[in-house]
Amino acid sequence: MEPIDLLAIAAHPDDVELSCAGTMISAKKSGKRTAIVDLTRGELSTRGTLESRARETDEATRIMQLDERFNLGMPDGNIELSQENLRLLIEAIRTLRPQIMLTPHKHERHPDHEAACELAHRAAFYAGLAKIETMDELGNPQQPHRPLLVMHYMQTFVFEPSVIVDVTEVFPERMAAMMAYASQFARSKFSSARVGTEHENASDTLQASERETFLSQKGFNEWIEARARSYGMIIGAEFGEPFWAEQTPGTRDIFSLVTKHVA
Repeated sequence: MEPIDLLAIAAHPDDVELSCAGTMISAKKSGKRTAIVDLTRGELSTRGTLESRARETDEATRIMQLDERFNLGMPDGNIELSQENLRLLIEAIRTLRPQIMLTPHKHERHPDHEAACELAHRAAFYAGLAKIETMDELGNPQQPHRPLLVMHYMQTFVFEPSVIVDVTEVFPERMAAMMAYASQFARSKFSSARVGTEHENASDTLQASERETFLSQKGFNEWIEARARSYGMIIGAEFGEPFWAEQTPGTRDIFSLVTKHVA
């Protein structure tokens, strides 16, 4: 398999689409090879089924024009820092051989996102150790590989970015990739005008597809757009996606850091 340039790790299908799909699409349009590794199938999601979420993932993958997408099948709600899970992700990293890897941030609303961050941190390091032996699908020994740069994308909690990527040119496609997960965003007929609530007389036996969630609440899409506009404004762009890195990113061309058109 030809090496991947940009790999994103996600706890659930739709995590990348919600957070950094614009960066993935921009990289692909610039000629880079892109991939996502989803750790779980999102089977604990309040809305949707495994079948519907798989169809939605396929559609989002098509919109982003990913070169590869794997699902490691870890249990949703239980991403353990186990040797078994670590090996699964090491094998995926060695198969894809990314130059840059994107992961959830270490402080997040969803415990699975935090667990995915730590698992990815360990796997990225250990994948570079020659004495940890793994095999590919054909039983051939895999070569060690460690991503050159690991950056964290923003989900719910805010952090001070190390870098902001201008995604203005691909923002409509970025939103289309997110909205491919239609089951997660449909507004419940029981929803109140108050953000994140339901009518007081709504039945406790509502179908899961009708229950209000963090993603389906009124104003969620507008919040995603507003945040992208906010980070875009900082760098002189219409829309931006923020990332944080433990290691300081560098550049060979100081002028590539100039994105503003107004001083």
